[in-house]
Amino acid sequence: MAIDALSNRSMNAVKENVATPKSTATAAAENTKAAAYAKAQGTSAAPEAPSRADAVVLTDSAKSLSRATARAKASDGIDSAKVEKLKAAINDGSYKINYESVASKLIDSEDELSSIFG
Repeated sequence: MAIDALSNRSMNAVKENVATPKSTATAAAENTKAAAYAKAQGTSAAPEAPSRADAVVLTDSAKSLSRATARAKASDGIDSAKVEKLKAAINDGSYKINYESVASKLIDSEDELSSIFG
């Protein structure tokens, strides 16, 4: 079975800890509880052996998405080189504001908000 995370549009609904294995203590406690229950019921607690082994294989796209997600989480989200370049341009007076571009983007932002909130 292959899982392609990119084709699943509901990935936001999946909790991050879904694939986290149980700790040994948790698994042992659950097995002990199951055995005690089975003993009280007079049945065997040993599960039947599966006829075949199950396996999960992640596609290259899913692996790539996982690496990118980890890299994004580790990042602070700031392009330091760009910030330093802008600071230098402001300090030496070479930074010029494109007022038409700013106005256009403000109008686009307002249009988008209006379409969302009516």
